[in-house]
Amino acid sequence: MPRENYKLQSGVTLVELLIVIGVIGIVSSIAMMQLRTPKNQLSRQNVARELKVAFERARFDSVKRRVATNAEMAKVTVSATAFTLTTDVNLNGTLEPSDDSINNFSTQNVTITNTTGNAMVFPVTITYNKRGEPIAKDANNVIVNPIFLICNGTCNSNNATSGNANIILVTATGTVNLLPGNGAVPTFATPSVTPVPGNTNISNLAVFP
Repeated sequence: MPRENYKLQSGVTLVELLIVIGVIGIVSSIAMMQLRTPKNQLSRQNVARELKVAFERARFDSVKRRVATNAEMAKVTVSATAFTLTTDVNLNGTLEPSDDSINNFSTQNVTITNTTGNAMVFPVTITYNKRGEPIAKDANNVIVNPIFLICNGTCNSNNATSGNANIILVTATGTVNLLPGNGAVPTFATPSVTPVPGNTNISNLAVFP
């Protein structure tokens, strides 16, 4: 049997194979990074929308129940990686631990922080009175301005953009604004309350708090 000449056979060397594997790895990594960015943005936007809904539900609950000044008011407690909505879920007139609805997003690479110049220590608790007006206090029981920056990873007002952050603003009347991370935060004056004179011929069937 004639001896085969292996030198004339075509093939690839080990170096060439390693180069091809390396190129495939690089291309795969770039593709994964491109896929991960939209997913991270979607996670952040979901957290921002859910936090906005939590504020609105707490406000609605306190207005619906017409809670007294010294009664338990519906509330939202916000920390860096979670928030808790507390409303009267079972409609028994009191707020209990079983009424808490916790949204934990610590595994989603999303964090909540304060905007620049708005110092507050987390967790921050926002409660609502019977008129739907919010009172926000931080961990030191200091009244704060309820403006929150929701970020992919960590960010601040200086590097926040519409692609990596959202702003949640709770106004003095209790309405909630959802803004892009680089959006201008509007300012709202505290609404004034005008007493109604006793001689305005208002029907005595009306009952005022």
